[in-house]
Amino acid sequence: MNTSVKIILIIFFTIFVIFAGWIIYAVMPAEGSAEKPFIVKESSDFSSLSRKLKNEGFVKNPFLFNVYSTITGKKEKIATGEHTIKQGANYKEILADLSTLSKETEADEVVVPEGLTVIEMADRLSQKGIVDREAFLNKAKTWNTLTKEQQEQLKFNDEELHQKVKYAVEGLLYPDTYFFEKKMDEGDVIRQMIDRMIEKTANIRMTTDQTPYEMITLASIIEEEALLNKEKRTIAGVFINRIRDGKKLQSCSTVQYLLDKPKAALRRKDLKIKSPYNTYLNEGLPPSPIASPDLTSLKAAADPEKHDYYYFLAKQDGTWSHYFSKTYKQHRKYTQLSGNY
Repeated sequence: MNTSVKIILIIFFTIFVIFAGWIIYAVMPAEGSAEKPFIVKESSDFSSLSRKLKNEGFVKNPFLFNVYSTITGKKEKIATGEHTIKQGANYKEILADLSTLSKETEADEVVVPEGLTVIEMADRLSQKGIVDREAFLNKAKTWNTLTKEQQEQLKFNDEELHQKVKYAVEGLLYPDTYFFEKKMDEGDVIRQMIDRMIEKTANIRMTTDQTPYEMITLASIIEEEALLNKEKRTIAGVFINRIRDGKKLQSCSTVQYLLDKPKAALRRKDLKIKSPYNTYLNEGLPPSPIASPDLTSLKAAADPEKHDYYYFLAKQDGTWSHYFSKTYKQHRKYTQLSGNY
C-alpha cells in the first residue's frame, strides 16, 4: 500500500470518527430534568414539530430526531393534543410520550409572576390545590431540596450552602407559566421551578466578579426596585458601585422583605430592624435573594451598566422612572422635590 493511499484512508477514517462522534453527541438526551407541556396541533407537520422540540430543549438535533422517527415508524403515530415531556428523555421515550395521551393527567396552568417571594408562591400554589402550603415552605427552607446536580449547575460554593437564610430556594424559583397536577410532591414542584431557572440562565454571561448566587441575589433586589426594564442595568450599576466602594446598599426592598406585610412607605424604625437582610445596617448584599427575578433583572445583574451614579430615587410623576445622582448633595435635591419619597 503506497503512502498516498494510506493518507487517504487516514483522512476518511478521521472524518468517519468525527462524524460518528457528532451523531452520538447529537442523539444524546438534552440537558435538564424538568417536565414541561408540549402541544401538538392537528396542522403540525413533523419537521416543524422536530424543530419545536429542539427550540424547547427536548432534543439537540431536529434532523436526526426526524430520521430516527422515520426509521422506527413512529413518525405517523403522533397524537394531537397536550403532552407532558421530561427534559433529558431519549428519542424512544419522547416518541412514546408523543404517541399517546392515555398517560396524561389533568394539569392546571399556574402563572408565577416575577417578584414573588417563596411565601407568596406557597399561597398561590396551595390555593390552586397543587401543594400543601406548610409542606412547601418547609421544603423551601432546606438546601437538601435541591439535587446535587442543581447545586452544581447553580455553581454554589460551600459557604453559600451553609449560610443561614430565611428560605434556601428564595429567588431560585423562576417566574413563568407552569402546568402542575393537583397534590404534587412539594419538592418536585420546587425542583421543576429551579430547573427552569437553570435553563433560562444557562446562556447569561457575567461581566462582574460576583458568584452566580450573588448575581441572583442582586437581580432580586433590582426586580423589586425597578419598574422599567430599561432602567434595570442602570440600577444594577448603582448597586455595584456602592458594593465596590464599601457603601451600604440602602435598599428599601430588603427591609420590606423583613415585614409581615409590605408598607406603602417605610418608617425610620423599620430601617433599624436588626437583620442581615437590612441593607441600611449592613454592607454588601443580603444573605439570599428577596424575591424571584425575571430574565431582564438577571441579565442586568450579570452585566450592570458602567457609570458614576451612586443614588437613585423614584419619581412620582406617573412615568415609573427614577432620578439618578452621582453625589449625595444632588440626591438630596431630588428628595426635596414635591411628590417624591
